[in-house]
Amino acid sequence: MELADLSLLDYPSSEGPSPCGCLVTLLQDGKLNKTAKKEFMGALRHKDPLFCTQGALAQLFFWRWHVAGEPSPSFRRRQDWYRIKVLVGRDREQELSYPTQLQETWRIFGAAGLMASKKTHLPRRVGAQDAETHGTSLAQISQAGRWNQSVLCQAYLTRLPRQFMRIVAGFSASPGDYFLARAAHEPPYVLQKQLWPWIEEWEPRFEARARRQCWAEGGLDDDDLAADGFLKLMRRLRIVLLQDLAVLQPRYPSLPFFAYAPFNGPEWDEFAVAVRSDAVGATEPLSLLVQCALPELSGVLESTREAVLQNSQRLAIRLEAQLEGIQDGLDALLQGKVPVTFTGHFGAGPAVSLAPAPAPSTAPTLNFNTAPAPAPEPPVPGMPVVAALAKVFTVRDVWKEWEEGIAGQPAVRVLEETWGSRWRPGNGIRVQFCRRKVIWDELLARTASGKSEEEAVAELELLRAGQSLNRLIDELKQRRRRGQGQGRIRVQVGTPVPDDPGPGPRPTRGQGHRGRWARLGRRRTAPRRQ
Repeated sequence: MELADLSLLDYPSSEGPSPCGCLVTLLQDGKLNKTAKKEFMGALRHKDPLFCTQGALAQLFFWRWHVAGEPSPSFRRRQDWYRIKVLVGRDREQELSYPTQLQETWRIFGAAGLMASKKTHLPRRVGAQDAETHGTSLAQISQAGRWNQSVLCQAYLTRLPRQFMRIVAGFSASPGDYFLARAAHEPPYVLQKQLWPWIEEWEPRFEARARRQCWAEGGLDDDDLAADGFLKLMRRLRIVLLQDLAVLQPRYPSLPFFAYAPFNGPEWDEFAVAVRSDAVGATEPLSLLVQCALPELSGVLESTREAVLQNSQRLAIRLEAQLEGIQDGLDALLQGKVPVTFTGHFGAGPAVSLAPAPAPSTAPTLNFNTAPAPAPEPPVPGMPVVAALAKVFTVRDVWKEWEEGIAGQPAVRVLEETWGSRWRPGNGIRVQFCRRKVIWDELLARTASGKSEEEAVAELELLRAGQSLNRLIDELKQRRRRGQGQGRIRVQVGTPVPDDPGPGPRPTRGQGHRGRWARLGRRRTAPRRQ
């Protein structure tokens, strides 16, 4: 491999926050290259400077041209430098022999304590295995090792496996997370120009050659794209070497590089401290952390979305089934397949006359000939309107509610004497009143027979026997139906009425001669809880 085979390729900023430059090498005499085709391989800066290929190459060039005293290359003509090797033997135009390479590799393995049957081939195998361990695809590994001989890779692609290069450099396979903490500080130019100062000497001649000027005019004799690419690479290796050695100096202070300029002096010390402080406490940029977290958040949101959609689908199916059931019920009702029973209450208007039942037919019909019920009487100003009776639990509370009132409500006896049934317009309180009036009637009947209020209350409490008032009401109703009531007395607004009032229609229980129930009769209903 010659110096002319080396160049630099800068990747876009989408690779990550740090500048991403790729060291590109041209290979034409590989073991698998039988036809001398141009094959390329690349290497990115490693996250750890100890394993960085670009840093190692920069150290090699510094040793050759600063420590070993090798003359700098001349770019006047192509033949002046095209045969200079990267790994040199005794002559810089002579490649390193295989026995020398094997011997040096064996010596390095011994110093590191490595035992392997393969020496020079081991890095190639380990690199492929490491890439596979970190999830590199087989196609990328084949492309990196030049085992992929397809027409697409040979004729059209750049042959640089970027995914493979990211992984072996210590980053993930996907682009966007390329971040080097030591690259946050660019070395000052006063340090850079001390490395390979001949770069500044040749750059003006390349600019003049771009204007078609020859050597005598300050340019070059030949157009040389390889030389231009090599000089750009050397400029980048200046930065790489300064940043890497600033991090490695505390770990390996005895390296021979630190005895030479520019790795000593106040400028170097200041720069090295800044780089090391960034490298020690460096954290990845917030934008990079957010970018790395987005795939995880996306996965969580996607699973949550799927769960919500599944629950919504199940709920929609259940609602659809319920709506179908309701629709079927409505269809059956409209078609007359469901018997309908109307229950209600008629106002104090003209009597209701029922038409004779028609002859049986396919669908039953119900005809009502009723006069329109009058509108309910508006409440009189000052009249109390009670929505529900107070809760009571003993017979004494029931009697107190009748005579005195409880829970801030007036006495029921006073309300009945003053307002009749207008103070209780709601259906709920009417039912409560009718059931509780069974106890009031019984108490009034017993006091009308000569017993005191205390005796009447005590007798009903004894009859209740610790049960609820609803059970007592049911018991009193059954006794009345069997004719076992106390005196068989009906009471209207506190006035005892004899059980046999004489000839004529008998008043119904609860409203006397004045209530609407007296005219229409009361429909017997099942006992309701208090």
